[in-house]
Amino acid sequence: MVLGLKQLLLPGLLVFLLAATHAPAQQLSVTTRLHNEEIYFPDSVIELYITIENETARTHRFQLADDRAYNLEFVMRDESNAPVEAEEDGIIPGELNQVFYRTISLEPGDRFSFVERLTDYVTPNRPGLYTLETRFYPELISVADQDVLVSNPVTVSIRPGETPERRTQERFVAVAEQQLQRRQLPPDETVSYMIEARRQGNWDRFFLYLNVEKLFRQSDARDRRYTRGASEAAQREMLDEYRQELRNASEPADTALTVVPDSYRIIETSYRPTEGTVVAELNFDFDRYRERKRYTYQLERRNGFWEIIGYSVTNLPNEALPQ
Repeated sequence: MVLGLKQLLLPGLLVFLLAATHAPAQQLSVTTRLHNEEIYFPDSVIELYITIENETARTHRFQLADDRAYNLEFVMRDESNAPVEAEEDGIIPGELNQVFYRTISLEPGDRFSFVERLTDYVTPNRPGLYTLETRFYPELISVADQDVLVSNPVTVSIRPGETPERRTQERFVAVAEQQLQRRQLPPDETVSYMIEARRQGNWDRFFLYLNVEKLFRQSDARDRRYTRGASEAAQREMLDEYRQELRNASEPADTALTVVPDSYRIIETSYRPTEGTVVAELNFDFDRYRERKRYTYQLERRNGFWEIIGYSVTNLPNEALPQ
């Protein structure tokens, strides 16, 4: 669904500063970024920094309305690709027939930037990861048969924050993630990163490439508890408890996931564009023998990053250690 669309009636339209020419969209470009990179919650105000640039060798012009909603619309989707509904207050009633705008002239290499509040158009009021696309109409949104500038996609993360305590916790988690700087590793390196983090006792790095929700729901009993009548707040509390159980290596969490191997090796890696499997052998040394286990990790690619979403363990024959 296209969001933020405002209807414009051209008959009897009052226009100021008429433009001499219109700039086709392919002669200009638009980029969008978050104006204030910060931690967003469901009730946060989100501002966008929008830039129109002339990348050609000659002068181009476009119209910029005082009410930017006559130039802009936003397409925002959640992780399931479902559209986020537009704010009702962001729709201009059909009887409005006056638009004030000015003509912006850009010389070659020039750019024009402005800040607009995304939350005046659409509000992602549920925690999650969203993708945003900005569409800019250089001849105002009601003019037919014009090319439209389409921006780069922007990722917007909304964190849960019903209470001050929860907001403090989410800010801490977000800062830690930013400092860790998640990288686009291949599946085998993603698994190695996780195992090495556990061997080093670094829990922040250990969780960096884990999809905690899908790991939690790998158990049928936990999945039933998670899906049957549980509120979002209750589900988040379950995941928080699960993370703590993993840290404490306590039941009923997956102790096999957090046990520290003395050595390991990646045996096999296979993957498609969005899903993959990594097989590794983990070794655990005791006084007289070595316990060997084969781990099969399931991974899923999301937003360019591979995440571990499940695993299974098979016991291998033990080996005697040299005395």
